[in-house]
Amino acid sequence: MKTTLLSLVAIATLTNSLNAANQYTLETVNVEAAQGTELEVKDVPDSVTIITKEALEESRVNNLAEALNTLGNIAMTQNGGPGTSASIFVRGMDARRTLVLIDGVRYNNPTGIGATAEFSQIMLYNVEQIEIIKGSQTGVWGADASAGVINIITSKAKKGLHGVANVEYGSFNTKIASLQASYATDDFDILMGGSYFDNDGFSSAAPTKASPQYGEHYDENDAYNNKSFNAKLGWNITQEDRLEVNVQTINSNTQFDSSSFTPPYASQDDPIPFQALKNRFYSLAYSHNGESNDIKLQYNYSTFQRDIKDAYGDTRYEGSVQEIKLDDKFSYLSNSFISGGISYQEFEQKEVITNEDKDYKDTAAFLTNYNKFELFNGLDTIITESIRYDSYSAFEDALTGKIGAKQYVYKTFYLSANIGNGYNVPTIGQLYGSFSPNPDLEPEKTVTSDITIGNDILWLTGFYNTIDNLIQYGIPMYTNVSGKSKIKGAEVGYKDYFANTIGVTANYTYLDAKDANGKELARRPKHQVDASIIYYALESFDLGINGQYIGERYDGADKTGAQTGKYAVGNFVTNYHFNDYVGVYGKINNFTDTYYQTVDGYATAERSYYIGLTAKY
Repeated sequence: MKTTLLSLVAIATLTNSLNAANQYTLETVNVEAAQGTELEVKDVPDSVTIITKEALEESRVNNLAEALNTLGNIAMTQNGGPGTSASIFVRGMDARRTLVLIDGVRYNNPTGIGATAEFSQIMLYNVEQIEIIKGSQTGVWGADASAGVINIITSKAKKGLHGVANVEYGSFNTKIASLQASYATDDFDILMGGSYFDNDGFSSAAPTKASPQYGEHYDENDAYNNKSFNAKLGWNITQEDRLEVNVQTINSNTQFDSSSFTPPYASQDDPIPFQALKNRFYSLAYSHNGESNDIKLQYNYSTFQRDIKDAYGDTRYEGSVQEIKLDDKFSYLSNSFISGGISYQEFEQKEVITNEDKDYKDTAAFLTNYNKFELFNGLDTIITESIRYDSYSAFEDALTGKIGAKQYVYKTFYLSANIGNGYNVPTIGQLYGSFSPNPDLEPEKTVTSDITIGNDILWLTGFYNTIDNLIQYGIPMYTNVSGKSKIKGAEVGYKDYFANTIGVTANYTYLDAKDANGKELARRPKHQVDASIIYYALESFDLGINGQYIGERYDGADKTGAQTGKYAVGNFVTNYHFNDYVGVYGKINNFTDTYYQTVDGYATAERSYYIGLTAKY
């Protein structure tokens, strides 16, 4: 390893330097998922948060759960340390209503109870940008996007030969390494990369808040190991036609504790609960970019396998998602287009009940219209409309849509509004799985709306969401809560860059989330504040602090269970670049050594230290 690092440094120091950039100096940022096609953020009416590659590198977060919690102003809970189950809440709506895409491929796992993406398993070594689009996107993307979409764009091969390497070591015997290499010509490009994460961890289980031992850590470790790989192959058949193949794999092993009520095991050698994960994601796409229209035909295939060993024996969950999608974007007028298409999806989980597989299929047609024009005093007016029809094999058909508008009223100052409806079908796990299944569950129907006033520096958003027939976990089974559950709140955001030296970002969210019976929904913080300050002391050296405050939050519905909020936690990070190709960094997570739990009876990390080395060619 030492020889390898020295070689990387030697190669990098011989190369020419590039212009430095940071997350505050980027001139143009595009978003791909909001209307199903690439647009500049300023030209989109939706509420969009962009986490750039520069922001990821400056904060040194390693997985998607960390990025969303630290940089995305999204509430998160987790059942322990790295690799354990993590859940997010987008404007109070839980993770199973949020679609996660990576290069257009669905990452939501149908074998999970909530069919959510495994946020803590997705490493960021090859990520170029993360887009968070809040509010219903069902009219564009389908049933599992009623709360929004998290779209992850991975690195693309650039002309010539390039490479990026990173190594990191830190607390809990954490060892991280990643390598990515690419080569591209005018006609052909290839990119391959992989990452390795190994961590002794800490005990996932911890004394509950009701226990006299609350605040202590059990003396045992729950280890985590993750090996991820990605590859992209592209062939530019002509200047207008391209063929591309993408492959992503995740292999991980996670030790975890079933609950805080289970006595902790003495060592890692004992037969503690254990999960082995093998996920595979494949994509084959053909695209034609003409003068007036862009056509894309894409086939996606995702497979999921979970092997769990615990006190009850060995259990295997296998599932898959197949999708064939054809869409066409036709441009008309100067800044207007119509985008539409058809798709076929098949969701499957094997042996949900002994020797019986379960699946359902969906055939859909969708259409989006986009207009941008100058309506008042040369200021931009943007209007979008989307509509989608889904025909399900196991549920009633659904017609969904959304409308958005954005009006600039003075320079960069704007007013925007969005409203859309959604349709969430029950997951296979909720219908037929091992935990509280109910085959009679009905789909949820949602309506989300928001209005925003502000500019690129300061903005205020109010939102109001309703969920009719809310699917809720219960004993002995999942049930639909009759009536409309209501989630409302407000967001305030601020982002500015002072004297080419100091970058400041701050976000505040107020949330009021209640079911149809007026009972507050569990695990949603009433108040949340996220803030960061980065000091660019030199072009090659920066210092940053990011922090989060979580207000009142209860582990159970209707303010029952433990109070898991009312705490603040902060992280420190610094980066130094010897040149634009070789750098080192250090970070201190939870530098105040705050003790807190996001889920009652499950631990979070104490103060921890990390140091890393990066090299580019």
